[in-house]
Order: sequence, then C-alpha cells, then structure tokens
Amino acid sequence: MKLLLSVLLFFSTVSLSAEQPISTTTEQRGSEQSEAMSDTSEWVSAQSYSTDVWFHRLELELSGDINNNGFYHQLYLKFDADTNRSSQPVWAEFSLQRPGRAEQLFHISSIFTLYRQSRNDWFAIDTTLEENYPTDYYDLIIRLYDANSGWLVAEISGYDELILADLPLEDYRRDQQVLTVVESYGGSLGVFALFGLSLLLWRQTITRCK
Repeated sequence: MKLLLSVLLFFSTVSLSAEQPISTTTEQRGSEQSEAMSDTSEWVSAQSYSTDVWFHRLELELSGDINNNGFYHQLYLKFDADTNRSSQPVWAEFSLQRPGRAEQLFHISSIFTLYRQSRNDWFAIDTTLEENYPTDYYDLIIRLYDANSGWLVAEISGYDELILADLPLEDYRRDQQVLTVVESYGGSLGVFALFGLSLLLWRQTITRCK
C-alpha cells in the first residue's frame, strides 16, 4: 500500500511540475552613461502601493506572433522608479495573472539601485514565454522590495495602469503556424470506377482498330 501511494505521489508531482509555466528572462539596467527613459514612455498616474519608492514611467512592447492570431510570446518591459532617498537598493518581482486565476511569478530580478529622481536608473526585462502559458489576456504585476529589509516598497499592476492590463499573450509552443492537411480517400468504389473507365477506353480503342 505504501509503495502504491509513493508511486501515485511521484506521478502527481511529475504531472504538476510538467504544467508549471516556463519562461526565460534577460535583464538590462540604466547607468549614468546610458540613455534616459524615452519621452514616449507612459507616465504613471496610479499605483497599488508606494512608500518612499514609487514608479515613475513605464514602457511596454509585445512581440513574437508567429501564427498571426494577435497573441504574443515575448514581452519587453522598461520602467523608471524614484525614491526620496539619495540611494535605495531594491529588487523586483514580476508576475502575470489571467482572469479568475492565481498569479504566476515568472521572474525575480537581481538587486539594482535607485537614485532619487534620476532618469538613468531604469530597469528592463526581456521575457520569452516558453511553455504552459495558455492563450489569454494577462495582467502584469510588478513589485519592488527593499533589498536591505525585504519589505515591499512599491507595487503596480493592470488595475492601476492600462498599459499593464489585458496583455494578449501565449507561450511559444502555442504560437506556431497551423498547417491544414486535406486528405482525400476514394475507397473501393473509386478504384472500381477507375478500372471500369480504363476498360471502356480500351474497348473503344479496339473497336476503332477493327
């Protein structure tokens, strides 16, 4: 009995792990030598939570739509956050959420530093959704944490800014060209009909020769 329970537990664990969302993310960060946030980026007008750290500007771009169904498997997010302090080390947490479903955490960043209202201390991620992201509309949630205390210092999501809401996404495995193959099957009737037509043509040829 114990062996049976162990086997069932093993297969249930494998099944659950196989359904876990998989994505790959690379990071970019600004510096004094880098360019500031683009003037076309969105000004943040509302956010779920903020302390002495807050989100200032956002820039979001979706790409990768192989099957041209309007849903993308890549997203690029760039944001600038500010602080009242001379410097504030933070780390970021990024999640996606479908309607009526739990959040899906897809990336925890390395530590980066905010410098008051600097426009050069931006942070960006470039993410590819690989597997187990069903075709749907997702909200993006971003949380910033104090790197020293671990406390939440700022949060923003699709509930606050439309640029983060209802993102048409799907994973790369779903974003493939669909090939439609049309098969025709004549069956035995088709074979006999072809044979009969050939026989008729042969007889007509013999008659003409006579």
